[in-house]
Amino acid sequence: MNVKKLLTSLSTVALLASEVANAQNETKPKKDYTPSTPKVSGLINARYAYNSDAAKVNSFDLRRVRLAVGGNFGKTIDYKLQAEYETSVKIIDVFVRFKPVEAFNVQVGEFKVEYSQESQDGPATWITIENPAVINKLTGYNDVSGLSSNSRDVGIRIYGNVGKREDYHVFGYKLGVYNGNGINLKDNDEYKNVAGFITLNPSKRLTLSAGEYIGHYTPEAVNADSIKAGWDVNDNAIKRNRTSAGLTYKSDKLFIRSEYLYGQTGKTEQQGAFATAAYTFAHGIQPLLSYGFYQKDLSAKADYQNDFTIGVNWQPIKYLRGQLNYTLTKYAKSSKPNGNLLEAQLIATF
Repeated sequence: MNVKKLLTSLSTVALLASEVANAQNETKPKKDYTPSTPKVSGLINARYAYNSDAAKVNSFDLRRVRLAVGGNFGKTIDYKLQAEYETSVKIIDVFVRFKPVEAFNVQVGEFKVEYSQESQDGPATWITIENPAVINKLTGYNDVSGLSSNSRDVGIRIYGNVGKREDYHVFGYKLGVYNGNGINLKDNDEYKNVAGFITLNPSKRLTLSAGEYIGHYTPEAVNADSIKAGWDVNDNAIKRNRTSAGLTYKSDKLFIRSEYLYGQTGKTEQQGAFATAAYTFAHGIQPLLSYGFYQKDLSAKADYQNDFTIGVNWQPIKYLRGQLNYTLTKYAKSSKPNGNLLEAQLIATF
């Protein structure tokens, strides 16, 4: 065959193949991973607190200062880095998410461990200034195990929503595996911790939930107080299991949430619950009532704690929120005096 004719034929075939490929690409949209311009956001939380307990708090403070940077790579990948200042600067969120479809997403990094409805919210949207005692003690904020990590940990999670109904989903799930030691810490024991959380929305306004956490917490050193408290300190690891069940009703005006949590921490068991209700009137004025109880050790009746909170929130604009709370704490079958906590705070977001 003539070489010139062969080259001409091959060129023709290549040209035809190129045209077919271009036509196919036109009908099938290309995946775009172009990075967006990073978005900066933040929060400033100033507070006044008076507490009649032994610490005798009577002080103004900057409770939280947060700065976050986030963005995305196309429609399926996003990221976030968030730092917080309280008494020192710490990274509380740093993660990447891959979101191919609503039913299945993957998140990797450091982020909030979710097995409770209440702990999913952040301080800019909390109805009360303080978390209910059971949330504080059983979800990693000021945990009864000794863990204090803003409910964050390092790990990987899959999550998703199915059963779309207009602008909400009927069912949601989250399942993650974590180190178990809190913010920016490597795992220092043989255990991996698992957290699962499911939600069911019979309607747009009503959310039912159940959560489970199974794991261990291993502090840098197990001290004498931990042993005295009855923790299981085999291999220096404190058993830390949690179970939750809750509901939230939320309309344009009315907010109601109630949740029960049960914990196993070492050789002891804990339990607690809360119920919070708030109603929003004109000009962003939102009165609230909340009741909660927490029992540190189910085998002992001492220090059975009851908290009664009354307050009001005021949000004149989207980015500014004022809160005023009074909480009376009573300790059943205990020599502790009643606690009186008065707090006022202002939160500005940007």
